Amino acid sequence: MTYPYGAHVALVSSDRETGAVRVERYVAAYDVGVAINPMLVEGQIAGSMVQGLGGALLEEFVYDRQGTPLCLTFSDYLMPTLAEVPDLDVLVTEDAPSPLNPLGVKGAGESGITGVVAAIASAVNDALGLPGAVRKLPITPKRMREIIAAIPASSPSGPPLGTC
Repeated sequence: MTYPYGAHVALVSSDRETGAVRVERYVAAYDVGVAINPMLVEGQIAGSMVQGLGGALLEEFVYDRQGTPLCLTFSDYLMPTLAEVPDLDVLVTEDAPSPLNPLGVKGAGESGITGVVAAIASAVNDALGLPGAVRKLPITPKRMREIIAAIPASSPSGPPLGTC
């Protein structure tokens, strides 16, 4: 297995009243070793970003007390649409080819999902001025309102929410 080196940066905003979080801009950068098809690599990274966005803000498996799934159709299970996808910048470099295979290739889109949820949760924490405020995903409007309501009015972080 060969893995790419990568970094993710999210710019988020939120509506204090509704608790809705919106990703305004997103940057993902990866060193993929050798990109045999650069457009395909960029597409894989963009696709993993959208999938991670769903995990960070929308998608949740909900069960009743007996363990019966309550999300049985796509009308119950929210997935990102074009309306939720932010401006996305994908930066692909080929600075460190893998010595583990003759082509020098590494993975491309596989690791992107995890970086997305971490970047979005960290951006929300930063916007709130409260490291560790986000403790559960997805960051639904209901959860966001609960986080905001738990912030003391006299908090040194000032009034939530800003943009980060």
